[in-house]
Amino acid sequence: MEVDLETFHKQINQFREECEECKLSADERADKFSQYDPFKSIPPALLNAGQLASYAIGTGMIEPFDPAQLTKPATYLVPVEGPCRYRDENNQAVSFYLSANPKLKDEHHDVRDKVRLAPNSVCFLTLEPYFRMPPYIGARFNLLIRDVYRGLLVGTGPLVDPGFSGRLSIPIHNFTDKEYWIKANEGLVYFEFTKIGWTNKSRARPPVPDYPLPLQDQPPFPASKQNRKGLDDYLDAATGSGPPASSIGITLEKVNHEISRYKSFLQRISVAGFVGVAVLVISAVALYAASIGVFFDKQEQLDDKDMQLKTEIDDLRLRLEATERKIANVD
Repeated sequence: MEVDLETFHKQINQFREECEECKLSADERADKFSQYDPFKSIPPALLNAGQLASYAIGTGMIEPFDPAQLTKPATYLVPVEGPCRYRDENNQAVSFYLSANPKLKDEHHDVRDKVRLAPNSVCFLTLEPYFRMPPYIGARFNLLIRDVYRGLLVGTGPLVDPGFSGRLSIPIHNFTDKEYWIKANEGLVYFEFTKIGWTNKSRARPPVPDYPLPLQDQPPFPASKQNRKGLDDYLDAATGSGPPASSIGITLEKVNHEISRYKSFLQRISVAGFVGVAVLVISAVALYAASIGVFFDKQEQLDDKDMQLKTEIDDLRLRLEATERKIANVD
């Protein structure tokens, strides 16, 4: 049955007060009901908010469990707090503890109350609660609708299997060109819980008093979200400025711009190189032609000298012969 949110939260508080086992720690409750379903009247199916609260309180499934985070018919809002890891724009590893509690600075070296999700980045965040999943309940989770329309993506898909015990860390991908901030203890993901087919064995029943009847009611879908009728309403509520741009597309655009710029540069280098080679060839041809001209000029001068020497030698020979004849006549 659907009841108003205030009435629903009162029912949860009353159930907690009537549950004698709540005097035990969450670990003790989880151990007692590790093989025994205390609410076998709840059929295998997606749990509504009341059934979810019954298991969370009765079996220590979620610790700490905050009824204020149950505001929808079948999902529980889980905040972030704990170790945070990512790499910054300089590819340097960043590691700190995300929490709004300043007292934790004595326990952890670096405590911050918010984390920046840079454009085109991935950040690993830790969820606040410790989960102790009974062997008859599994869970899945996804981001707030606000963050989905911001363009963020959570690494979902794997089932939180029945029997899992521990804290969960998840990767958040920001594929947009905008930066976003996540605050410590801020609700980040909605969990849904599903009961699987299970049969209690009589010998497995723990020696504890009976629980009160499980809650069956659920709150209505939040009225504040009913005003969002279309895509633009969701986008404006998430980003305030319409759809975010993909950082991948922007990066590709920058890469293409750089490629075009380098192509233009190479073309200019090619033209300049061609002109340079042409100038060198013309200069070489001109130098060769000038050298040939000088060679022929020198060759012509040498030929003239050679003719002049031959003429002078012939003249000397004739004079010598004439002198020899005169001497002979005298004798």
